[in-house]
Amino acid sequence: MWLKVCGLTRTSEIRLLSSSPVTTVGLWYGVPDGKADLTRDELTTLAGLALERGLEPVLVTLLDDPEQLRDAVRASGVRRVQLHGYTTPRQVAAVRAALPDVVLLKVLHVRRGKVLEKPFVTAFERAGTDLFLFDSVGDDGRIGSTGKPLDPAALAPVLDTVRIPFLLAGGLTAGAAKEHGAALRHDGFLGIDVDSGARRPDGTLAPLIVDGIRHAWSEELRRRREELRHAVAVS
Repeated sequence: MWLKVCGLTRTSEIRLLSSSPVTTVGLWYGVPDGKADLTRDELTTLAGLALERGLEPVLVTLLDDPEQLRDAVRASGVRRVQLHGYTTPRQVAAVRAALPDVVLLKVLHVRRGKVLEKPFVTAFERAGTDLFLFDSVGDDGRIGSTGKPLDPAALAPVLDTVRIPFLLAGGLTAGAAKEHGAALRHDGFLGIDVDSGARRPDGTLAPLIVDGIRHAWSEELRRRREELRHAVAVS
């Protein structure tokens, strides 16, 4: 199971997570006024250290310009790009053409009980998206690391149509694992993305919290898959 921690801004955070069960780290670039937005040099430094420490960096961005993204990927060496804004299928296809070798993640935004991009899921897949990431939109419309809990009921109508792997994000904690049984039973479930849920009240990363999240979700995933196998066996 992927465990991605997003919004890292310091080399000390990379070093801290390199001895934890985290597999992937999210680095913001091209997120104007974002609390964790990095310069090109900062992105390159953190991505290089992450790779050196055995973590996979993901460039998390609101940019949709293929040339800008290609330049950032070349400079930083990242192999995964997460399109976090309200990108259209046509824009995704253009980014895919410019970056044929990266793993391309597209965020699907969840707000007021609905996945806003539901009508375009198939189009995003055809445009070259490799992975989806479901994430909550804040009450004020803010996107990205809002801390607002992801609504499991909102995902149900969309999960039946998704044909590529996906991650969950949005205020996820250890306790939230039991709420997402449908997603955990889905063949496409790949892992989770956390930010605020992995931090102390002062905003610093807490390895013990990260360990607890990983354990709770891994155990719930195992339990749900066992239930599914049993149901198939007796049917």
